[in-house]
Amino acid sequence: MTYTVGDRRISLEHDPSEETIQLVLSHPKLFKYCLNGACYRYLIDLKKIVHLYGDILTIYSTLLSKIPKYDDVTSMTISTQTRLLRLEDSMNSLLGEMVDGNPKNGGWDDRSYERETKQVCYLTVRSACDVFSLVVKCLNCIEVFFLSYDNLKKLLIPYSLIQAEEIHTSLLNIQNLFAVVTIVDNIRVIGSWEPALLQQLRKVERITTGIERESIVLGAAFRTFDLSLQQYTLFLLGRAMLKREIDSSQCQIIRRREICFQAAEHVVNIPLNHEPMGYLFVAELNTYVIIFISILVFLMLFATFRLIMLLKSE
Repeated sequence: MTYTVGDRRISLEHDPSEETIQLVLSHPKLFKYCLNGACYRYLIDLKKIVHLYGDILTIYSTLLSKIPKYDDVTSMTISTQTRLLRLEDSMNSLLGEMVDGNPKNGGWDDRSYERETKQVCYLTVRSACDVFSLVVKCLNCIEVFFLSYDNLKKLLIPYSLIQAEEIHTSLLNIQNLFAVVTIVDNIRVIGSWEPALLQQLRKVERITTGIERESIVLGAAFRTFDLSLQQYTLFLLGRAMLKREIDSSQCQIIRRREICFQAAEHVVNIPLNHEPMGYLFVAELNTYVIIFISILVFLMLFATFRLIMLLKSE
């Protein structure tokens, strides 16, 4: 990892030069600023994922409410959605309601990492991990159920289960980073250069890099499935159910929940059979082909990027 101080760029990968040592001792808060900044960006990326799966569970719970005599699946989905929306509310309270966060990091840079930032991150990630464990189980049940009926297959959101499993694994991995104790808040107090200090700073660097890596994973997942849900909202909820064109702005994150509610009002119930229902059948098969290919390409790029990051980390 490379740190920037004015027009200087420093790295701790190799034994630091005298100039690098002086720069580090002259700017002791640099490592804390970078670590806190990485944590803030990670939480923003996690928040966007929570919004995204809030959309997915809202769509599924609304559709399931139209299917009679399957209250067990519907009840589980609504319960999972409620847990997810509570997490969404908590993260809105913590980070604000702006989807992309505060451009100035909300004053996080100068916080105490050990006493504030790390504690908040650990608790948030642990809560998200618990919720996504439920999300994975819920989506698994929905997928098995929907795949049993021809008319429900078309309502599945492609790869949402696979990606939820990846996100859950990522959340489990990053908890370990937030469990590591650092000296990042006390570098100024040390005020001298020792071999032990270099080891501690390299540990901070590894934590920062690890958080940034998991943030990139979440960002890639969001971009992939946000695009998928935009297409799902536009074609299936809009053209197939509402029988009208909807503006692309209404297909964006969170706002598409309203389109889902409107579409549900046009469907009295969804009977289960092995024949495509007229009001659920999407005549434009090309639409699904496009969505499938788009997601497949994104997943391939995502897997390639993940492999590259893992090789670099080694």
